[in-house]
Amino acid sequence: MKISIRPWEQAFAIASLILFSQGFYSLVLGPGIGGKEGDTESAVLRSAFIVIYLITFALLGFRLPRTVTYLKTNLWLLFIIGMVIFSMSWAALPDVTFKKAIALVGSSAFALYLASRFNFEEQLKIFGWSFGIALVCSYVFALVIPTYGIMPSGAWRGIYPHKNGLGESMFISFLTFYFLSISAKQYRTICKICCFLSIGIILLAQSGTSLISVMFIFTTAQALKLVSFRSKKSVFAILLLLMVIALTLFFVMLNVNTLLNVFDKDITLTGRTPLWADLWGYIQQKPWLGYGYSNFFSSSQRETAIIWKVHEWVPPHAHNGFIQIWLHIGVIGLAVFSVSYFGCLFNALFKYLLAKELRMLWIFLLLLYTVFFNLTEVSFLSQGMLWILSLVAIYSIKTPPKTKPLSVN
Repeated sequence: MKISIRPWEQAFAIASLILFSQGFYSLVLGPGIGGKEGDTESAVLRSAFIVIYLITFALLGFRLPRTVTYLKTNLWLLFIIGMVIFSMSWAALPDVTFKKAIALVGSSAFALYLASRFNFEEQLKIFGWSFGIALVCSYVFALVIPTYGIMPSGAWRGIYPHKNGLGESMFISFLTFYFLSISAKQYRTICKICCFLSIGIILLAQSGTSLISVMFIFTTAQALKLVSFRSKKSVFAILLLLMVIALTLFFVMLNVNTLLNVFDKDITLTGRTPLWADLWGYIQQKPWLGYGYSNFFSSSQRETAIIWKVHEWVPPHAHNGFIQIWLHIGVIGLAVFSVSYFGCLFNALFKYLLAKELRMLWIFLLLLYTVFFNLTEVSFLSQGMLWILSLVAIYSIKTPPKTKPLSVN
């Protein structure tokens, strides 16, 4: 009798996604975690990720021809990762770059595995199980064991180390169950309930960025259902309009005291704008190739010590994904990444408006959200869940669906 490993692969994908999103970290690191974002180092977690990477590479190797086919669809990603690895040659701390590059390669390989192994409908179900587990367990953590599930400030963090991680994951949870309510009609009611539960926990996490993202992305999805164009110029105009709206929301968050006070933030968005001004000075010192991957915000870096002395809230990263890439691999890497990433964004929008395929709407909205997210946070070239989902979406653009594509009615 032939035994299928597919159920085991699905379980592996679900468990890995939860771990990549930093789910249940507090069970390993203790309830005191979360005072400072990024403070999640653990030998146990490193070992768990090494196991995930090894399994991932083994599964990719078993389907090597298909793996190579998917890799060829986005050679620019190989170029970017190649720059990350090669940046060890100019980094002041090559050992730090080496360790972080391994994690980036491993997480990117996992994304490649998800995209090449599962079609869009299967991906949605895996995402649904992953974020459904995170959703239910976050409520349990906050209500039953609040020492783990609620931060000292009173904001919910659920199964995550910090409220921002909960907000980010619950936005993806909302988006996932919104799409499942369209594609999985027999579970539509349950999926809609999960959408409302996701919004509820975002409110309890006091995550202003995630709440605005839900409103913006949901409104965008509803608007796009009403339009259909075959002209690339028209599609470009729509994309430009959406980007203007997103940037407008961003500047509103930066400059309106009333709105910021609702989310308990100050006029400089918790110190981000002064940080960006200081980082620009350091970018000008090494504009072309940057400081090497993950070097600038290392505790052993001289420039980091100066930044942390000036900014006493000790920023763990640039709080802007584009600035972070510039610091990592310079303007060359930033230019290649930005042109290619926005190219994928435009391509997904054009294909959606052309055929009204649900898969392309998911890809476009997810990539649009990541751009919006990276205006004040960082997911680009990271080892986290949002980077993985972005790559899964990008690798899925040029590959035809295995079954008849779902359309938006």
